[in-house]
Amino acid sequence: MSMFRVYIRRATTKSPVWDWAQTVSAKTDGDALNRAYQSWVESKPNPAAPALSACQTQVNPIKEKAYALDDAMQPAQPAQQAYMQVLQSKVAAALSSEPLDGEFELVNAPQGFNYGITYGPNAYYNPATCTTLDSLLSISSNGNLQLMNQGFSTLYGQVLQDVVFQFSKADNQTMVNQDNKASAQIASILTEFTNAGGSYSNPLPLGGKLQDVFNQLNKQYGDVSQLPTTLNALRNAIASYQEMASASYALHNRYYLATARLTAAQANVTKPGAANGGMQVDPTNYVAGYTPAHLPSANQLIGGLATTTNAVNVTVSLSNFTSNSTQMSVSGNSGLTISIGELLDWSINGSATYNMSRYISSGSSVNMSFNYPGITPVPATPSALSLDNSTGWFDTEILSEVVANSGRDATGYALQGSEFSVDELFGVGKVLSRLKTFVICQAPTITMVFTQANNSLLTSDLTVNASIEMDLFGLFSVGSASSSYQVQDVQQDSQAGTVTVTLGPPEVSGTIPLQQQVAYVLGGVPSYPPSAP
Repeated sequence: MSMFRVYIRRATTKSPVWDWAQTVSAKTDGDALNRAYQSWVESKPNPAAPALSACQTQVNPIKEKAYALDDAMQPAQPAQQAYMQVLQSKVAAALSSEPLDGEFELVNAPQGFNYGITYGPNAYYNPATCTTLDSLLSISSNGNLQLMNQGFSTLYGQVLQDVVFQFSKADNQTMVNQDNKASAQIASILTEFTNAGGSYSNPLPLGGKLQDVFNQLNKQYGDVSQLPTTLNALRNAIASYQEMASASYALHNRYYLATARLTAAQANVTKPGAANGGMQVDPTNYVAGYTPAHLPSANQLIGGLATTTNAVNVTVSLSNFTSNSTQMSVSGNSGLTISIGELLDWSINGSATYNMSRYISSGSSVNMSFNYPGITPVPATPSALSLDNSTGWFDTEILSEVVANSGRDATGYALQGSEFSVDELFGVGKVLSRLKTFVICQAPTITMVFTQANNSLLTSDLTVNASIEMDLFGLFSVGSASSSYQVQDVQQDSQAGTVTVTLGPPEVSGTIPLQQQVAYVLGGVPSYPPSAP
């Protein structure tokens, strides 16, 4: 399995604009293109997507295995470790009255989180929110978690298409031996089934005509023991078979229940609707449900984001600069010596990229404050497949059996074919991963106080309203095409020898519809199935 970034545009769309862009996990670039195109079609663009053959496309392989923790993640640098440890502890403290369901981790999500969960008089679910809730996790080239533009439920549904229910050699032999001994009883069952007007499926399931009879009767009556009195002859024939081949009878029933559950999970996740618990996003379309009853309302999220006591502030002090290193302290903790290259790089108004060495000298110091107001958790729980298979789509037990049985001689669910593998899909940092809890907040404000630095360069480079893109500690970025930041204020105190720079999101002009307003995704709690969601 490899990762590809796929771009598609109509023939009428002019470069460099693309109508559809998606990161896809697939075996080949052709598979990636087809999957991305299908996702575009299913998004129901207006006008509708033309035939793929009429489109211009580009498929770029992602060189590193950005989804594989053991391959891609580099050891965290000291600056990263120090910052993350403080941030994690402060987030936990801020949410102490509502503890997270696991360990918080920083996550890069430049698209933000659309906190207007529902919109309009019909309270349809916001498609943008649903897309974010359903995002796969990956690991970027710097080893940090990030949200992907690909759906967890989509990949889950693709995986289920390659899952089968299999019998171990021992169980299969048991069925063969017992069914051979009970051949007369089986013949009686088949005769009574056809006498009652039954007909066999085409193709027959694994287990042949006998399994087909059990499947049909279980589906129609809930259980073969519930056959009506009008089918007494068939019921008596089954009872005789059960008495003579009890183990085989139990295995036939297990096969029916397992395949019925797998079929329901496949159908519910690939064709969500009102009947199976899908979330309605417009008058005609539904997406895979994320336990709507557990989702907060837009008003609850707005209230959380506006709660001033739910703030986290992390400070970073830098001093004792040399030509290539500095002493760093995070929120008053003991200092550590780090490379200047670990600190930050920034680009102002799309110009050349600079790092800290441009502004400091041996006598300089820099104090930075990162303020994250309105820390708010958002649960993202896939709707569990119900016991009667009617609603929901996510089933941990199916995935647990797939992990345990694939490639082994065992009875239960297992992967077949070569498109997916257990080692690529399951486990910490692997492909089938997501956030089970998001932690959102208002966009952070960053204040930087430079002392005895090159003030003239600072004030000439950093002017009020200048747009800025900045990488901090190799951990996260602020400012990009999808998440702009700007210089909000620059204050120079000549007497103190300081320059204070405040960075934050730009002021929004005009009214933005609620469903388009976004909060900042600080991080969350990762989930790596088949662990509990």
